[in-house]
Amino acid sequence: MKLFDKTLALFLLVFLTFSSTQASGWLNSLEDAQKLALATDKLILVDFWATWCGPCKKMDAESWSDAEVQQIMDAYVTAKVDIDHYPDLAKKYNVNGIPYLFIMDGNGKVLYQQMSYKKKFEVIKLLKKYAVNTNFLRQDLVNYNQKQSYITAYRLASKYQDYCLYLDDDLKSDFLKLSGYYFDEYKKELKPLDVKNKEAYYQKIELFDIQENLILNKPEKALKKLHKYGKDAIYEVNQSFYDFLNYVAYKQLNDAENLNQWKNKLSAYDLKRSELFIPKS
Repeated sequence: MKLFDKTLALFLLVFLTFSSTQASGWLNSLEDAQKLALATDKLILVDFWATWCGPCKKMDAESWSDAEVQQIMDAYVTAKVDIDHYPDLAKKYNVNGIPYLFIMDGNGKVLYQQMSYKKKFEVIKLLKKYAVNTNFLRQDLVNYNQKQSYITAYRLASKYQDYCLYLDDDLKSDFLKLSGYYFDEYKKELKPLDVKNKEAYYQKIELFDIQENLILNKPEKALKKLHKYGKDAIYEVNQSFYDFLNYVAYKQLNDAENLNQWKNKLSAYDLKRSELFIPKS
């Protein structure tokens, strides 16, 4: 059985083990929540709380127990973390007051966080915003979870950028932050390694930073950064990516004169992919 198949089998077992718990309420283990999130293509809603916390109890009574809120919560794996039972976990996420809400991906990377009591309508607005399916990311999320390396971090970071192309505009910046977290992991893992052409690897991250601007439809900013590269400054392994970014930037600006000089350098696949960067009217 292949590693990925074994991983899915393990996650299925986790899902069967915890599905009854999830259906009746919250998980009390973030580790279990992460496994279930990876198995079910969901984000994790985490509520850091304590038994002595008045606002926490008020949220339980007025927000979390509401039928409409619980219906939206089905889009998430939910976990309540008692800070008295898991002080190290609270410290890891810099929880300095409660209730403290987080939305995370299946590897525990933070998409959203805020310390405050939230009324029912605020909870509904928050949960509706981030109720997305992460199936597009599943394999790369799982691969990183099973083995953290510069390769798995890079692939997941770049996949998050691709994922942003399918999201509503009000979500793109948040998910680009997740991409940035994994690119930071990539650089951290890469730094001590004796890898040939390491500078080319670092340059590719710079190009992904530029692509962020294009995902956010900021072609002028992207071109300003692209123009800083000299004629022979782009490593051969990054040339096609560099050409693609220039093409997309001019395409977003609807600059036909400059667009044509880059179009002939792109593959049919890249030309088709460039359409994803053009805002829908």
